[in-house]
Amino acid sequence: VVFFFFLALTVTGIVVAAGGPPADAPAFPPSLEGYGDTGIDSIIGILGNRILHEPFNLVASLIFLCAIIHTFLTGRFMVIAHRWAHDHEEKIKKGLAPRDSVHHGAEAFHFLGEVEAVFGIWAAALVGAIVLFFDWPTAKSYILYKVNFTEPMFVVVIMTLAATRPILQLSERFMWKIANLLGGTLTAWWWAILTIGPILGSLITEPAAMTIAAMLLADKFYALSPSSRFKYATLGLLFVNISVGGTLTSYAAPPVLMVAAPWKWDTMFMLTHFGWKAVLGMLAANLSYFLIFRSELNTLQASFAINSLKDEIQQRYLKRADVEEMLDQCIERLDDRFHFVDTFSEQMKDVGRELTRNLEVRALADLEGKGIDPDMARRAFEERNQEIQLRRMRRALPGLLPPKDRPPFMDPDWDHRDDPVPLWVTLVHIAFMGWTIINAHYPPFFIPGLLFFLGFAQVTSPYQNKLNLKPALLVGFFLGGLVIHGGLQGWWIEPVLGNLTEVPLMLGATILTAFNDNAAITFLSTLVPNFSDGMKYSVVAGAVAGGGLTIIANAPNPAGLSILKSFFDEEVSPMNILLAAALPTAILWLAFLVLYVVQPILTMGRCYR
Repeated sequence: VVFFFFLALTVTGIVVAAGGPPADAPAFPPSLEGYGDTGIDSIIGILGNRILHEPFNLVASLIFLCAIIHTFLTGRFMVIAHRWAHDHEEKIKKGLAPRDSVHHGAEAFHFLGEVEAVFGIWAAALVGAIVLFFDWPTAKSYILYKVNFTEPMFVVVIMTLAATRPILQLSERFMWKIANLLGGTLTAWWWAILTIGPILGSLITEPAAMTIAAMLLADKFYALSPSSRFKYATLGLLFVNISVGGTLTSYAAPPVLMVAAPWKWDTMFMLTHFGWKAVLGMLAANLSYFLIFRSELNTLQASFAINSLKDEIQQRYLKRADVEEMLDQCIERLDDRFHFVDTFSEQMKDVGRELTRNLEVRALADLEGKGIDPDMARRAFEERNQEIQLRRMRRALPGLLPPKDRPPFMDPDWDHRDDPVPLWVTLVHIAFMGWTIINAHYPPFFIPGLLFFLGFAQVTSPYQNKLNLKPALLVGFFLGGLVIHGGLQGWWIEPVLGNLTEVPLMLGATILTAFNDNAAITFLSTLVPNFSDGMKYSVVAGAVAGGGLTIIANAPNPAGLSILKSFFDEEVSPMNILLAAALPTAILWLAFLVLYVVQPILTMGRCYR
């Protein structure tokens, strides 16, 4: 009943919001055509005119700038949070603070240090500013009718599906075959994940490819504890490759999707004008970092070989279920011989009786004075004492409790078990993925699909990993905040794009992408009149090439970050990501530029032959 209630509520909410604004809805933000600046030539003049026309433009952009600065300060917030939390733990050890207490300042700063939370926090500030500057109906109208939350919702759903055990096992087997063709070494896996993973983004969408590639890198590469420099280099390379890897089709990459319909770019156009260049650029970028870190890859190979051998032994010779059954039998024989549980239970009863005697000395007379029956007081005391002891024992020594009193065991290695997933379960997961991808632009279809999937995952829980929705929801929160901000940045991005020639436009799109979602950049370019084919190519090439420079540059980046940030001690430096992504970004940028120049020559050569 609850499931179908939430299903109906979700679909109803989406349909109501999709019905379009009422006739009397506030005209906010102003349309780009309404500024009346067609006769102004300079960018500065256009921007000044638009600020005079609507002063809130400057306020919205300053709040957006604060959000960007905040992303670069998240590491400092985390350092302060960890220091305060450590000091509080010391107080607990000394008895100066309650055992289960927390430092609320540390918790608050930890939240402020979550990169995924930054734009959501500042989106709240932006909405508050709209209310103060205008009124609540204006803010409500903007959020309901001018902001499109389809992409954040889609990323939450596809990230949840792509992180499931059947999809990960299928992807790992596919990558294993390719890596084995290359030798099966750590280097082969590194190349396969960073090349094939992004290319898969053209088929299963970039957010899904990011989730799969990041989780495989976590298991095969980051778990080996590479150097911090190599960690960031691989993360930056992953971001850049995912950004360009979706350009082989016209539906998988958000920045391409924004221009495909207005400019009539189909999959064949993307493959012939962008896709093959992206693949060559990715190979060159991978090669550059491989040459830089080749010696470290060779050093990590020993640890990788040991891990691979342990996995093979577990899968072929040392089945987890068999070992656990033997240990259970051993524990049962030991308990039959030494009676651990019975002995412990008797000792707990002795403690209970001692506490009851203390009750009679300290509290029984007081309770009798209140008119409470002594037998009832003893019984209530004994039962509550047993409850408190049981709660403590469930946490400290659950194995010594009788089986009926033991808490459910939460296996920390549940996600690393070796039992196979039935084919039919994998096929159903693929069907859910396909349904979500086909209906990627229709939340009333893919959100109920997620709800049905959650029910299916519960039914097939023995074959599933722990379903952790927190990373996907945090990413959705991040992207939701980003699109709220992005809807008020067109006033300055559009004139910047419209007043540049091809090569400066390509460079400008790359730089702007670092400070805004690349899909927003390409969308705004469709609003610029009289864009030539060369300028269209330049803005898209620049936007996808720059999609790895920052966390906000490409929609899938927060998904990858949420999966891998634990390997950076939860403190991922945006500046280090920018530096790590600079080299592959430059290589991809040059690949798109140089191959664009030589493509007509190559075409003429083929025609001549």
